[in-house]
Amino acid sequence: MTKPTSIALLLALPAALIASSADSKKPTPKPAPAMNSCTTCKERRPTLDPALFAKGAEPGVKEGYEIARKYPATLDGIHCFCECAESPMFHHKTLLTCFTDTHAAACGICLSEARLAAQLKEKGLSDAEIKNTVESVHHTDGHPPTS
Repeated sequence: MTKPTSIALLLALPAALIASSADSKKPTPKPAPAMNSCTTCKERRPTLDPALFAKGAEPGVKEGYEIARKYPATLDGIHCFCECAESPMFHHKTLLTCFTDTHAAACGICLSEARLAAQLKEKGLSDAEIKNTVESVHHTDGHPPTS
């Protein structure tokens, strides 16, 4: 003879499965796109975490990503002279864009521009002075002028 409790459990199980499958079909809310802390920047995507480059990366790579996190507005105002802005492959907006992916990790020009910008920032230069200095040091003949 079947106990009433067993029958109740058997009847409840299909209802529970249907309810749980209905819940799983509800769309989950998508998180807001990640953005960097600079509200005035052209580049709004976040820079990569410098910790990603703590082991196995070339010297100076982690420091470059730390600089991008520390001075996003400064780097956002500087043109990158590795030609990534003009490249049909990259279409980078500013030097800051180079640090939103692994591009800067493999580019000495991006890292050099960021290091120079940080050194000048720490000496108290304005962003306009930093832009002029970094771009005059890294500008190459034939490269279009930046605005």
